[in-house]
Amino acid sequence: MTKGLLIRLLICICTLGSVFCLYIDKQNDLIERKMQIPKLAKELHDLEEENIQLHYEVERSENPERLIYLLRKPEFSHLKQPLINDVMIVHAN
Repeated sequence: MTKGLLIRLLICICTLGSVFCLYIDKQNDLIERKMQIPKLAKELHDLEEENIQLHYEVERSENPERLIYLLRKPEFSHLKQPLINDVMIVHAN
């Protein structure tokens, strides 16, 4: 009787130990991900700033005044405005 009780107690202790190990492992994964959040937030912020800068660059380069200025430069003098027949409009769906 004592031997059976000891075996059951040992099985319970092993099971409880396994459950605790799994719980601690899950907690470690959670803490690791929480530690990554500030780094990823900083990366996101940097990418958003870069995106804003690139949008500004595109708008600046597409500015009609700048395009006219570039048209007057000798290296771009060969460029001409296309005729209506040369323009193809593609609609994105």
